[in-house]
Amino acid sequence: MTRRRVAALAAGLLLLLVIASQPLSELPRRARTLAAFAPKELAVRRLGGSGTAFDRRFFSFLENARRRIPPQTAAVVLRGDVSQLHLYLATYYLAPLPVYPDAFSHQGELPRDWLIAAYGASPADDAGVFARLPEGALLAPPTR
Repeated sequence: MTRRRVAALAAGLLLLLVIASQPLSELPRRARTLAAFAPKELAVRRLGGSGTAFDRRFFSFLENARRRIPPQTAAVVLRGDVSQLHLYLATYYLAPLPVYPDAFSHQGELPRDWLIAAYGASPADDAGVFARLPEGALLAPPTR
């Protein structure tokens, strides 16, 4: 069997499994959503997906942060009103950078090549601000 035939067979089987696992009334809505988001940029498709439905504003924050994080950054500490879901999404989306919860930053001084991603926080002044984002800020670790 050629690769194309195997791929077509696998795609057909996957389509049948998706159809069988969904109520028939859901299929038209899912087809419209797929048609609307398929030609869009990957970040826009992810924003419209179910993985970010718990807090779409947070995903926008992650996307803005990801584009502004310098390549020499070694890790990110996530600060703000965030849950485990936020931490999981940040860990997935910012990979391969390790992402740590804010509690980690209180265990001592952070290395200079780490950044703090402050979600929902807008610092009063520019001291320590690496980048201001619509949904928060990227901060340099405090020095002592």
